Amino acid sequence: MHRRKSLQRSLTKIVTAGKGILAADESTGTIGKRFANIGVENVEENRKAYRQLLFTSVSGDRKLSDHISGVILYHETFFQKADDGQSFVNKLKALGIVPGIKVDKGVVPLAGTDDECTTQGLDNLAERCAE
Repeated sequence: MHRRKSLQRSLTKIVTAGKGILAADESTGTIGKRFANIGVENVEENRKAYRQLLFTSVSGDRKLSDHISGVILYHETFFQKADDGQSFVNKLKALGIVPGIKVDKGVVPLAGTDDECTTQGLDNLAERCAE
């Protein structure tokens, strides 16, 4: 019953009127392409700094939680910490934002088809969720 109530609380937060979900689940390769366009090296330190800026920036009295109710995180981000030692997950929770994690590992061509793809990572999902 506790899990059900917890899920209901999370869903209620996520569907808050006027707010949306931020997909911050760029893989290392995808974020690397974005960084390359602006001359930034694709290393964990830079990815962490980018995500910290995204999750913690405040402009006057405006902050991320004014418009965002949930954030989808990439696996690496889920375990990263901000410079103050607090995890990004806990920073988001403190803002009233529901953190989530991308559970698949992307798509790959499906053998024997005409350019169809299949999702990777669902075969060991239970083990990865246990982390």
